[in-house]
Amino acid sequence: MTESLKSFFDNLPRNHWSSIVIAVLSVIFIVYSIYFYFSKEGKDERGKKIISTASFISFIITVVLISILNNNAVVFEIISKNELSFNWILNFFVLLISGVEAIGILILRRIK
Repeated sequence: MTESLKSFFDNLPRNHWSSIVIAVLSVIFIVYSIYFYFSKEGKDERGKKIISTASFISFIITVVLISILNNNAVVFEIISKNELSFNWILNFFVLLISGVEAIGILILRRIK
């Protein structure tokens, strides 16, 4: 597993598409969350409940990802090789956090 991760991050400078996809998806998720917050539906009591629940789930994911980043020796071994891999991992974490927020809003809108 670690060898495949190392080979992925060694080839990362040649694979700029992954960074572009992560950046575009992160922006889409963040814009959707901001749009919902300022929309008419997001301002009523039900919308506030949806936003608070999705934000709490996103906070839990943030804490889990930070603990993974701090306690994983494989991550430190990978990011010590080059700066681009560290930036990619941080951008991927932003994608996960913003994605959880946006998908949480979508799911909670359907349920409630």
